[in-house]
Amino acid sequence: MKQLNELLKQTIDEKRLYTGVKEVSSYHRIQASTGFRAAANYCKSALDKMGIQSSIISYEAKPEVWYLQNKMFMEWDLKDAWLKLENPEMLLCDAQAEPISVIQKSYPVDFTEGAELVYLSEGNHPEKYADVDLKGKIVFVRDAFNGYVDWAIKEKGAIGIVTDFMRTVPGIRSRNDLYESLNYTSFWWTHAEDEPKTFGFVLSPKMGDVLADLCLKQKAAYEKQEKDSPYLKVTGKVDTSLYPGAIEVVEAVLPGETDEEVLISAHLCHPKCSCNDNASGVSASMEVLRALKHLMETGKIAKNKRTIKVILIPEFTGTYAYLSDHNEYKKVIGAINLDMVGGKQTRFYGPITLTALPYSTPSFINDLSSLCLDYAAEEVPNLSGKLVAKTNHTFESFSGGSDHTVFSDPTIGVPCCMLGQWPDLNYHTATDTLDVIDPEVLAFSCRTAALYAYTLSNLTLENVKEIQNKAHVNLAAKLAEVANLFNEGKVNAKEADAQLNHVENFYVKSAEDLKRVIQLEDEYVEKETAWAKSAVHQMKVYLNTEPEELKIVDGRVFVRDYAGPIHSLTDCAALHPEVKPLMDAYHQATAHMGFGAYSLETLMQYYIDGKNTVSEIAHKVECDTLTECLEITQKFVELLEGMKLVHQK
Repeated sequence: MKQLNELLKQTIDEKRLYTGVKEVSSYHRIQASTGFRAAANYCKSALDKMGIQSSIISYEAKPEVWYLQNKMFMEWDLKDAWLKLENPEMLLCDAQAEPISVIQKSYPVDFTEGAELVYLSEGNHPEKYADVDLKGKIVFVRDAFNGYVDWAIKEKGAIGIVTDFMRTVPGIRSRNDLYESLNYTSFWWTHAEDEPKTFGFVLSPKMGDVLADLCLKQKAAYEKQEKDSPYLKVTGKVDTSLYPGAIEVVEAVLPGETDEEVLISAHLCHPKCSCNDNASGVSASMEVLRALKHLMETGKIAKNKRTIKVILIPEFTGTYAYLSDHNEYKKVIGAINLDMVGGKQTRFYGPITLTALPYSTPSFINDLSSLCLDYAAEEVPNLSGKLVAKTNHTFESFSGGSDHTVFSDPTIGVPCCMLGQWPDLNYHTATDTLDVIDPEVLAFSCRTAALYAYTLSNLTLENVKEIQNKAHVNLAAKLAEVANLFNEGKVNAKEADAQLNHVENFYVKSAEDLKRVIQLEDEYVEKETAWAKSAVHQMKVYLNTEPEELKIVDGRVFVRDYAGPIHSLTDCAALHPEVKPLMDAYHQATAHMGFGAYSLETLMQYYIDGKNTVSEIAHKVECDTLTECLEITQKFVELLEGMKLVHQK
């Protein structure tokens, strides 16, 4: 692997990587759109020029279609959209100049004759606007716009929304950090009968402040009888269309000698620009194939034994679609997902982060990925001649948020780590532009993925020894994490013991997983599992933990009747109106958790395997998250049962 890393340093082309980001980011790549299709065609053309076998796979995009547990939606086409303030005359939004200035998936509208703009200065509190007539008007809101759709649009008859909302992240970015940027927003229509066909525009915080001040002055002038209306007048047009269409997945391969596959995924979607997220991952994925192909053709490395495949997808949507008709999952022996991998590591741009497998999907892939990250970090010599990293990087525990969560679901069973970057100051904004990209950082990520793909494709016993050496290091780090939790009082002696059992199970099964891919003597695997058990035992002795047998409060065992995690509980529940009380009970139990509830949903599904009791599922999720969740687990499985997605064994 060390030699391959040196060859990749010489072969991976930073200019090609940068050009790839530049070209991909020139397309407005909204899922299921003509812009996304154009970007997919560009990628295929680029792959063709590299001499890499590629194709575009098309899937239906219409609301009655489901791929695994993901409901589809209409294709959307943006031709033009603009918004002007009449007095004083001011252009507020222009989608030709900045496509993010329209809320994505907005329905068409023409109000060139004018409409009144009502500033909802009291925030999302419907009761405060009981006497305000919104019918036929456009509302100006300054927080997340989604919460206004049901009451301001559906109930009170407003026709559209203007917002200057900027998503803030404590410690990473404030509204002022992105004062002149725009937040990427979208309607995610389910196309239900009572869903409003509305539209929206996006302002920068700076422009929002200007508009808010003008609105207040207009109202004050009206109250002094200096103006005829308390509201400013705006004109505009949204030239868009929604219709049954398609989504595309670009598939590219370096054919191997067997029918087994190593997979690299990267999402191609997101608005124009959106460079780090995720033109970076797309460019890196294509360069992996080009670099490996070149090294093979020049005889510097042997041909890949297993097929190396890249898929460029609409995030989540494309993965569900692709897996729905590429369902021989066992052929894919491992995967890596590239999502945001090239940002300049300056203020508010964090390390390149390898996200580990979930505990529910134990595999040596975890340590192989980590080992590849280490080798890629051998970049330049220090004063003593040792190769050290220029690129800040880290290896973190499992978290969700991208397509690796679908592949790693045990019902799919493709162990998939993710290479990403966080924090990212300009994430999901109009300022995620080319100037945030660092070709050296991008090359580091590309090299990590190439090392992973080629090593797994041609796995040898020597590789296995290196992987297991890394497994020993990673296990020691996990044991130290548990010790820190115990010493800081975050877990007690019994909880620490359960945590250590959880870690042991993962590393024992990860060692056993080697036999899935390479022929090994039983004695070798037994030696590795014995080492893991011994290391865990020593930590238990050191911490003086207290073993406690799990009390099976809820002994029900459920079997999943679906593959892949549920992408939207709301979409699934809409098929079964009778489960509303169960849905309400679940939401009540998770109301305090915010976005954290989504992570729990993913993990709970992973452990529903026809073997674990409800108590055991909750216990394992608690070990993953340090969150007590028996009641939540009970309500969740009852909801799934009500939706006929699981049945009791």
